[in-house]
Amino acid sequence: MSGTTAPQYPITEPFGALAASPADITLPIPVPSQIGVLVGAASFEDGFPPSTHTDPEAGGVPPYGQDMNGILYMLSQYAALAQAGQIVPFNTDTATALAGYAVGAKVASVATAGRVWTNWLDGNVNDPDVDDTGWQADDPLYASDAPAAGTFNDVALPGASDYVLDVNTAAGNVVYTGFVAQRRGQKLTLANTGANLLSIHVLVGSAANNQVRGLDLDLVQGQTVTIQKVVDGALNKWVFV
Repeated sequence: MSGTTAPQYPITEPFGALAASPADITLPIPVPSQIGVLVGAASFEDGFPPSTHTDPEAGGVPPYGQDMNGILYMLSQYAALAQAGQIVPFNTDTATALAGYAVGAKVASVATAGRVWTNWLDGNVNDPDVDDTGWQADDPLYASDAPAAGTFNDVALPGASDYVLDVNTAAGNVVYTGFVAQRRGQKLTLANTGANLLSIHVLVGSAANNQVRGLDLDLVQGQTVTIQKVVDGALNKWVFV
């Protein structure tokens, strides 16, 4: 049989969730060693300390049942989360302890239900719901701009996500010649919400890797176009989708 079978006994809540009182469970299990603090107490650094697996006649003590309940609670709450098909949200304590999230890490958004953020910046400590530097949302984000009339080169995008950018051309015709991509494969949808022209001029103005490949394009009010950053061999350009 290929693949992995579903657990016979799914975990739907943390171990000891209905009896999580101080008398019955240690929450949270401390990270630093408890040797010298409380004889026999467990920690993430030591696990159950040597005194708990030493013969009582030689000075050993039994492990605390509260510690066993606590560590099973802390581990099984993540199993329950995974069983429910959910992703852990960003956590400041986790980011600090790990010296930032690694590239490829995924966290759930708290501010926007259903949104998942993927990290593209090694050691990222930014909460993506507050500062999405280095994070990519799995759904397009929206931004708006009302630039002065004129030509704009090497336009910076807000972050690594795909974006829908509403451009108000009320001040006059606007020309873009290129965009600074935050990642390969990034998509940008431009929408003209003003009365004047929104134009994309190709292979001019911006740095070579920020330019758009294809034919010049003029958008009137209400029209949109989508471009995508492609990096493939010698090709390192935005292309029309």
